Amino acid sequence: MTDKGIKAVLIDVGGPLVDDSGIDQVWNNTFLKVLPEYIGREVSPEELAEVYKKVITAYAPSIFSAAIWHFVRPDVRAFRELRNVLDGLEFHRYYKFRPEAIEVCADLSEKFKLAIAANQPESTRQYLNREGLLKYFTFCEMSGETPYSKPDLRFFLYISNKIGIPPEQCVMVGDRQDNDIVPAKLLGMKTIRFKTGLHRNQEVRMPSELPDKIINSLNELPGAINALQIGADNI
Repeated sequence: MTDKGIKAVLIDVGGPLVDDSGIDQVWNNTFLKVLPEYIGREVSPEELAEVYKKVITAYAPSIFSAAIWHFVRPDVRAFRELRNVLDGLEFHRYYKFRPEAIEVCADLSEKFKLAIAANQPESTRQYLNREGLLKYFTFCEMSGETPYSKPDLRFFLYISNKIGIPPEQCVMVGDRQDNDIVPAKLLGMKTIRFKTGLHRNQEVRMPSELPDKIINSLNELPGAINALQIGADNI
């Protein structure tokens, strides 16, 4: 690698490393069951799906918080109570670990420093450690263990400082255009968008926010990074 090339890869958890669609379904079922107590009417899965589309389009940092507020505003107490219900769910119980993650990360760790860059509680770190993944990572803290969370630029700078690699020599891999791609690009990072889950069809607002590469499976990641590396070496 040259001094101007890629030296570190930041990877989100939900989407790239684990299929977290299970938690979406569990929360939706729970939310639709308890919500009538707060708003006095039933909400259909179709209505909730439409709200998700709106808040995803609006680049809401937390689509769950935004959806809760959509239904209960201006009742702050109701919002906090429902958010507490969400936070009480054990997210990792509903994850589906991507089996290819071990091989891909093991391969990447031989060439780059790897860092977790995820809005997750500390329990997710323990889950990934049990799966045998974190031994390939230089930085393993979740947002719940740091002073910041995505899309705050300070979250990415915190990781960059911890691993000792400047942003312009990092690649950010994530499934969300708003929380992953946009802030990383603002700091000069290369970006790879993993298209999956609720944010799969999230639109790009302007050309300057386009990801450098788009992948649909984790197995495509090494090739995408290699292509970006070749481009950096040829600058």
